[in-house]
Amino acid sequence: MHNPFELFGLPVQFQLDQALLSERYLNLQKELHPDNFANHSAAEQRLAIEKSADVNQALQILKDPILRAEEIIKIHTGKEKNLEEKSMKDIDFLMQQMEWHEKLEAIEHQQDEEALFSFLKFIQTEQKHILQQLENALEKAEWAMANTLTDKLRYFKKLIFQIEKVEEKLLKF
Repeated sequence: MHNPFELFGLPVQFQLDQALLSERYLNLQKELHPDNFANHSAAEQRLAIEKSADVNQALQILKDPILRAEEIIKIHTGKEKNLEEKSMKDIDFLMQQMEWHEKLEAIEHQQDEEALFSFLKFIQTEQKHILQQLENALEKAEWAMANTLTDKLRYFKKLIFQIEKVEEKLLKF
């Protein structure tokens, strides 16, 4: 797939106009709709389907702040993120992760819905802070810092998912 920003005719920047993104998505999908290619050759129909898949993939990248940031880094550095590579070297953040996991386990063990809600709000606030740092790093072309921050955001995404799983368990009781 090519540059998703280019595909949607958008500037390569972290902050995007979501309404404009949706509008351009719908226009691209209308252009590529199979009905428009019913009287075309099989090769042209297949190409339209492939382009439609590219548009869907580009939309997913642009809607997700982590994927969008990684795409911006890739566009500017030419380096694609290798998720298999363990790049988290921030020992303080690793220790913080352990503390948060222990806290979540304690909340789950105590079956304390109020503490869980409070913890979720705290984690979401921390996540927003990291998102702001990421935006600043991207604006300043601090690619290594931006990469580190996307790793942190992946952790927050997983932690919020785990919190939601605990919430489901607590609500079943």
